[in-house]
Amino acid sequence: MAERRGVVEDDRALVERYESLRERALGAAPDGHRLGLAVLLGSGVVSWMAAWRERVPAKLAPQPPPTAPPPREDSEEIVRVLAAMALACAKGA
Repeated sequence: MAERRGVVEDDRALVERYESLRERALGAAPDGHRLGLAVLLGSGVVSWMAAWRERVPAKLAPQPPPTAPPPREDSEEIVRVLAAMALACAKGA
């Protein structure tokens, strides 16, 4: 069962990499080459998957960006102070 779990994790990592590549390619982002766009376009999905499995261990898969921390308790007061400062600057200009 442990082998199967590794395969599933590897498959998830490949799906995440493919979706990341797809997003960049559709958005015409210049960094698609780093994710194997040339291999995908030139040799197909099977070759692209094999190249990722060969070159990048699943443990080094790109991690999702960290989530934002919860708002501070005094965040409303900070917003009020910043808004007051902005309004004061706008009135003075």
